[in-house]
Amino acid sequence: NTTSSMPLFRTPEFSFADSMKKFPESASNALDYESLLGREEKEIIARVRRFSEEHVAPVISDYWEKAEFPFPLLGKFAELGIGGGCLPREYGCQGLSLLSCAMAVVELARVDGSMSTFFLVHSFLAALTIGMLGSEEQKRELLPDMATFAKVGCWALTEPSHGSDASHLLSTARKVSGGWVLNGRKRWIGNGTFADIVVVFARNEDTKDINAFLVRRGNPGLKTTKIENKIALRCVQNADIELTDAFIPESDRLSGLNSFKDVNKV
Repeated sequence: NTTSSMPLFRTPEFSFADSMKKFPESASNALDYESLLGREEKEIIARVRRFSEEHVAPVISDYWEKAEFPFPLLGKFAELGIGGGCLPREYGCQGLSLLSCAMAVVELARVDGSMSTFFLVHSFLAALTIGMLGSEEQKRELLPDMATFAKVGCWALTEPSHGSDASHLLSTARKVSGGWVLNGRKRWIGNGTFADIVVVFARNEDTKDINAFLVRRGNPGLKTTKIENKIALRCVQNADIELTDAFIPESDRLSGLNSFKDVNKV
């Protein structure tokens, strides 16, 4: 009725955060794959889905708008029992099946892709590299804390000029008395601004092969800068990393990683 004083269209009051409190039913089970899963996988789905809907969904849009990481959720992440992924229980990890880990990723990504990316970088790049290629001492020191997110990891492989051709790294590692000196730059490193452990890949100046090192937060030769103005995965804190004469003790070199073929294992 064009003569009515009422507007033709009315925009309802709408709060995205409120709508997320009742997150819609999952549409990812169209093929009924859950009927093929075992008890462990189903428990992981239920636990992570409940966490994502009850704790992530109500707050994540505000963090997304501000491009900030939701640090208050880290304590809740610890309660999920997924941080150590499929790494062995003898190192304080959960020893989950690969399928259980995949289900955790699916359920996190269903609500927010940034949270699933944070989990993937921490557990299936940083922790997995230490678990597969680290020394016994490194695994026993770091993995229990990484399994509970008490320590967060990141994985510094790509560089400003080397992404998909990651085997052509320019970052260097020079052998010195008692350890190594690292120099170079890394880019797009997820979790890089706040990680406690940075797994850095660099070219050994003597052998010309790729080696890996654990660079700990607070190292005076480590500088991280948040990459601003991203469109996607805004809660993920991607970083530019600069290594300037960063000294790494021999005990923090990953002795099981001696070429790019070893990186491919991860």
